[in-house]
Amino acid sequence: MRTLKTSTLLLGSTLVSATLLSGCQNIQNQIKPAQPLNEPELQATIQSVDGNQANIGQMHLSQVAEGVRVYGQINNLQPNTTYAIHIHETGSCDDAGHTAGGHFNPDNNPHGHPDDPNSHAGDLPNITADANGTATMDYIKKGLTVDMNSKYSVYNRAFILHAHADDYTTQPTGGSGARIACGIVEKN
Repeated sequence: MRTLKTSTLLLGSTLVSATLLSGCQNIQNQIKPAQPLNEPELQATIQSVDGNQANIGQMHLSQVAEGVRVYGQINNLQPNTTYAIHIHETGSCDDAGHTAGGHFNPDNNPHGHPDDPNSHAGDLPNITADANGTATMDYIKKGLTVDMNSKYSVYNRAFILHAHADDYTTQPTGGSGARIACGIVEKN
């Protein structure tokens, strides 16, 4: 009788411990920020396309469970101004960034808000320069990957910074205006 009680108590406490541990992991997973996976980090040096090709910032891309984390900083912008930034289909910045082609769009979706899963894969949120002319981004774009063998890969694409904000509706570019800066996505 004593052995049965002891076994029942041990089994019960093991189940309680496992349940508590599982609950703690679930809570920890809910509050844990996006963690990079063991994929290579990619980057792009953003340069103006006005002829002097001034280095104005860096953008980084890393794989996270939800997609690709796109983060970085762009400097020397017009203070308190909002700009569109997109990932374009071709890793080229020649001809003032026009050789980068259109927005990265492997599924032939319409242009739209970056949170809409049916928008271009390269649609990103607008960035706004602060009073010092510096804009930052830290955004997770779902559906993308840094895996070079995937049709959704951001590798060897180009960031294009546009002169105006994206209205997220005008086709195919969101009314974002001229290309003012470009950076090719490469291995870090």
